[in-house]
Amino acid sequence: MTGIDNVMNLGELLNQIARRYPDAPGFIRGDQVHTWRSISQRVDSVAAALRARGLGKGDKLLVHSRNNLPLFESAWVAFRLGAVWVPTNVRITPPEAAYLGSSSGAVAMLYDEGLAHYVDAVRAESPALRQVIAISEPRAGELSYGQLLDEGAPYASTFRAADVNYHDPLWFFYTSGTTGHPKAGVLTHGQMAFVVNNHIA
Repeated sequence: MTGIDNVMNLGELLNQIARRYPDAPGFIRGDQVHTWRSISQRVDSVAAALRARGLGKGDKLLVHSRNNLPLFESAWVAFRLGAVWVPTNVRITPPEAAYLGSSSGAVAMLYDEGLAHYVDAVRAESPALRQVIAISEPRAGELSYGQLLDEGAPYASTFRAADVNYHDPLWFFYTSGTTGHPKAGVLTHGQMAFVVNNHIA
């Protein structure tokens, strides 16, 4: 690859929105409203903390969660790190989640409250898994999402997104597979930038 292949890290879109509409609602759930500025700061805090812990470009982040703010933020965290976001369907079974973790080569996993048994299933099948992040209360040896927010907060304002090129993956989009196992459609920074521009056009 040459320099001409470089593209904007898609995670920069969040920061651009935060600069243009800092106080506008970015995420609404019930009576909780989070502004774009707040989300951007939170994302860079978590990303900075994970980078300090060794997570970076090309690493896979498996996410098993219900719809909530950390789930939304986890995509941007992965993008800005140059990592690959690997979201699951929260309704799948633990063995199915274990397959996604193993086949993707996930090195980190974020999980929602009450879903720790999915982590156990992934651990049993995925020797690459080394970081587990709990959205609620962590178990022994796990991190909490809140802990990462606190750790990275002092470095959020200076966090710089990873350099990427057109073909660098940012999202493994698992779909039904003809072999009986899901297959990952690989979405790249360049492809998704094209999709965004196409929608704007």
